[in-house]
Amino acid sequence: MSAPELQPGDQIVFTSLELTNKDDLAQATKDAGFVVGPGVSKKTALLVAGDPDVDSSKARKAREYGIAVVSEKDFVDTYLGGVVVPDTDLPTAPAPTGADAVQGTAKRDLPALKAASKTLRDGARFHALFQSTEHGRYIVRGPAFYSALGEAWTVGGIPVASSAGVPDKSLRGLALADGSEHAADADDFTALAVEQRPYGRFTVYGPVRTIAGGLRAVGPWLVRHGSPVEEG
Repeated sequence: MSAPELQPGDQIVFTSLELTNKDDLAQATKDAGFVVGPGVSKKTALLVAGDPDVDSSKARKAREYGIAVVSEKDFVDTYLGGVVVPDTDLPTAPAPTGADAVQGTAKRDLPALKAASKTLRDGARFHALFQSTEHGRYIVRGPAFYSALGEAWTVGGIPVASSAGVPDKSLRGLALADGSEHAADADDFTALAVEQRPYGRFTVYGPVRTIAGGLRAVGPWLVRHGSPVEEG
């Protein structure tokens, strides 16, 4: 069932939320002129769920009454302008200052990553720390971008979290990027300024690695004379 047109004063009900804090979403919903209801009734205009196919009692009642059930993301994007949590509620990360900046923590803090992933939104600049067997540890600082093709949030084209807010296995840290500039390159650490459609302008930080054929790379990006190799 497609999302209906809503009017100010329409009643919205939530069930089994996965991506957003219920209090934050309720406040944003009220700010948009809607009423947040405690349970589904024939007066309910829309049910918002983490998974629109959820089999909760509220969802069953909504379907019985012919009330549309939509995902959190669709609700936020369609009716709330795509923003729920203000930037000031999130931690910020300064620009890296050397190779130590990409060391990260020995253990993944999955609850913190999930909480941060729920705040991803197009255009907001994030500081994302990645680690993979192939590319090692590196940081990407740039605007978040939702890839409909991959059904994932990305920073610099690197998957950060799924559309459901599940952090990618390579993600080790995520925070809003502050406005500081990157430090000068060190012998084993460099910063690459990249502009790539549709991901915008972003900066890659990390140790320079020598890979097959004597090529040099920072994370997944090949480097030639201090600049990323042009793709395509």
